[in-house]
Amino acid sequence: MKFYPTYITLHIIFAGMWLIFFAADIILKKQIENSESSKVKNKLISLYLQFTNLFGIVGSVGIAITGIILVILNPGYGFFDMSHAHWLATKQILFIIILLNTFLRIIPASKKLRGFIEQNDDANISSQFNTIAKMNLLISIIVILNFVFAITHRFYS
Repeated sequence: MKFYPTYITLHIIFAGMWLIFFAADIILKKQIENSESSKVKNKLISLYLQFTNLFGIVGSVGIAITGIILVILNPGYGFFDMSHAHWLATKQILFIIILLNTFLRIIPASKKLRGFIEQNDDANISSQFNTIAKMNLLISIIVILNFVFAITHRFYS
């Protein structure tokens, strides 16, 4: 338990990365929507994909690793245990939904979008980008919900 506070701090930092991503996601999407040139729009979409990829990988891997360590180190917690830490089990289930959405939907859609950008296929770029933006919004909502569970669990458990 010596490093437990350090793991909690890291866990909070990784969660903060996801929350910062939510704000930056809104700003980047607005810039993409307002860009008039398709060349500029495609560059911004490429930046959006890199940004999403970086924050997604670092945030999700960091949350997963520190979360697993915290559950292992704290005897009061468990994996998917609804009997006494229902808030944590709910967070874990939502995290699995995030990971499934990321690996099964966002990553393949992003690869497809990168291909459209390389081919300068403007007809498909917008619709594919909108699909990814909607999926990222769903993930951001789940992340915010998880954040609310983390902050408020002391009030109702």
